[in-house]
Amino acid sequence: MRQERHFFVALPIPSEDLANIANRLSLSDYFRNVYTLEEYHLTLRFFGPLDEKEQQSWKQQLQEIARTIEPFVLRLDRLITFGQNERPRVVGFGTEAEELFRLVRLIDPSATKPFVPHVTIAKKWRTEAEEWTTNPIQPVEWTVRELILFEVRPGVSPRYEPAYRIHLGKEE
Repeated sequence: MRQERHFFVALPIPSEDLANIANRLSLSDYFRNVYTLEEYHLTLRFFGPLDEKEQQSWKQQLQEIARTIEPFVLRLDRLITFGQNERPRVVGFGTEAEELFRLVRLIDPSATKPFVPHVTIAKKWRTEAEEWTTNPIQPVEWTVRELILFEVRPGVSPRYEPAYRIHLGKEE
């Protein structure tokens, strides 16, 4: 029996500069799951299971929203963690941009959780690992040009499959 298909909408961030920073952090010494460059993204909303009709509805809504947002630049300028700082559950690159928050409000206007913009680079702390310390990172800028509706594929690499791509801005 096929498992339910789970989806989320995100900004793809396949930045070589971020991957180089991540490589210097020796993440696999501390975390069981280390993301690859192809998996770098900034989640805007997690949907969970969507049937075909719901997928089509979201594709249409996302297309309409994307037309109202022009491409914009994100400045990823810090490491952020979730959980204990010295043994975090998740580590990622953090950012803030007014255009990003506007986009999230359009996609999820009734969100109940605060939005913490980040690109996850590793998760699931290795219990045998020593405490983790970080230093400030060199900021990296990335121009956001599209949204992607991703399908989650557990146990497969890459773990996220683009199901639908939507370019930002008005169509020419």
